[in-house]
Amino acid sequence: MVLWGRCHLPFVLSYDPAMVMSLRIGHRRYVLAYGINTIGRDPASTVYLNDSSVSRAHARITIKDGEAHVQDLTSKNGTSVQNEPLNGRRVLADGDEIEFGNVKGWFIVEAADDPPTTTHL
Repeated sequence: MVLWGRCHLPFVLSYDPAMVMSLRIGHRRYVLAYGINTIGRDPASTVYLNDSSVSRAHARITIKDGEAHVQDLTSKNGTSVQNEPLNGRRVLADGDEIEFGNVKGWFIVEAADDPPTTTHL
């Protein structure tokens, strides 16, 4: 854990290939790549969300130097993190709840050798 000013940031500050960052939305797990990951209703998005409350180019998550930043791309219904509307970029922490329009998901950081958890509905 790193002390930054007065807040503790529970994430790794350097790229560690032993760690995997992902989004969990419903029963799906989307592994995020190093660099830019797009979220939207466009089928070409890294994370494709076929929901009318999600814009075609809704948001992006950028993974760089062990940090994950989320940014809303001026979507119609907005993006929120931990129930707070997103204005500008924000660093994500393990377990953060993210809402793209009406679609909820969770940002997860886990060891690469851990098998993914699956949920059967």
